[in-house]
Amino acid sequence: MAQNDSIKTAKKILVASDLNIITYLTENDSTIFYNEDEPLTKYFNLELIDKKLYHDKKKRAVSFLLANTTAHKKVDGTITLPCQKKTVTFTDLPSEEETHRMYEYIGEITVLNSYVVYGMYWEDHDYKLIDKTSGEEIKVFVDFPNISADKQKILCLGANIYENTADLDFYTIDKKKMVQKMNAAFKYWMPAGEVTDMFWSTDGYFYLPIVASANYWKPDGNLNDQWQYIRIKPLP
Repeated sequence: MAQNDSIKTAKKILVASDLNIITYLTENDSTIFYNEDEPLTKYFNLELIDKKLYHDKKKRAVSFLLANTTAHKKVDGTITLPCQKKTVTFTDLPSEEETHRMYEYIGEITVLNSYVVYGMYWEDHDYKLIDKTSGEEIKVFVDFPNISADKQKILCLGANIYENTADLDFYTIDKKKMVQKMNAAFKYWMPAGEVTDMFWSTDGYFYLPIVASANYWKPDGNLNDQWQYIRIKPLP
């Protein structure tokens, strides 16, 4: 069997042509699903990189999250966030049913004047941005909102373990207003590691470790730790 054939069959090692294949694309509230391999040819350039480059760029990672997690500790299952116009609370509801909800205070994103609260639900999760002035929920993201060094773009990228895809949401920021440009699912790879293992660097690229979708889990049920690395460059 040729090397490329074995890759397409087992998908244990990814090649460049695998990176931009998507299963669907949502733009302007319209979604197109693809049954055959369809490359995403706009919005981004994706490329495989080596481990050394990844770690070199991580030294120049950019983060706008102030992770002051001890500033608003959970008391009796409730997180209390003081805002200028009102106080906002999030109360846990541990349950074996679909009403299950648990919250974690992540910190502040000062450039968006927001608190960040992580919500864990029945087979779901999200990141809520709470405006520190109004106390209103200004945006809910499926995955953590990574803000670019120029403060003009947001990438949210997560592993969809139900569809075996990498789900990506792309936003732009204009005068602190966040506008979703697109949402897509990448077919052949999934992000690996923790949220902190993906990052924007000062060079304008978004870096992360990945694994092949078909090889996301090891035979023993643990997550695959044989990572590859990519970087994503938004196109002008």
